[in-house]
Amino acid sequence: MLPGGCVQQVPPANARQEARWVLATAALVVACSALVVLWHHRHGPGHTALQAHRVDLALDLSAAEQGAYTDLQAVLDEWLAAGAALPPPEPAHWAGEGWAPFANDLAAQQRGPRQWALLHSQGRYAYLGMPVAAQNASAASHAAARAWLWRLPSAGGEADANVVDVWLHALPAHPTPAALTPAGLDDASLIEQGWQQVAAHLHAHLHGQPQSAQSSARDH
Repeated sequence: MLPGGCVQQVPPANARQEARWVLATAALVVACSALVVLWHHRHGPGHTALQAHRVDLALDLSAAEQGAYTDLQAVLDEWLAAGAALPPPEPAHWAGEGWAPFANDLAAQQRGPRQWALLHSQGRYAYLGMPVAAQNASAASHAAARAWLWRLPSAGGEADANVVDVWLHALPAHPTPAALTPAGLDDASLIEQGWQQVAAHLHAHLHGQPQSAQSSARDH
């Protein structure tokens, strides 16, 4: 008790300063968590360094390219469910059924339309997709586009036949289907001509084997 009924004056707490410390601490925690997640993504046990002729689906493809990759996976699933008959349907068949990215719909226009052709070499089949310059697309965006090659599983079957096998190629100054049509559809021919295979670690994880094991199974 204070004598004489005196009242002790207590200095007000600096709530604003405390709030700043709390926010700064929270921001530091979020930043550290992001760094830890990024480190595990790049250096964790599930990450393996890609070979020079491979590109990472999550890191090296744009959102539009990732969408087209997902579309091709859906077409592959449909083809396998129908019996995987060879020769496979022409691109016009998939376009007529409304399957992206073969159909020239709004999504294809937004992602970048492509002209598709069916290739056949040494018992292997593939679809070659050449970018088509849209009327409202800039020259810079068209120059940055890449040609696509979707290689179908071989008739003998492969360990990862249910995972879409996509290869990309940067466009030359004057791209033509003849200039980008590979001499063969085996790995060596595609790599020699400058094609890069899309590596999908997510698919590798879902199917229970690392990407390197899948690639070895395909190469052999």
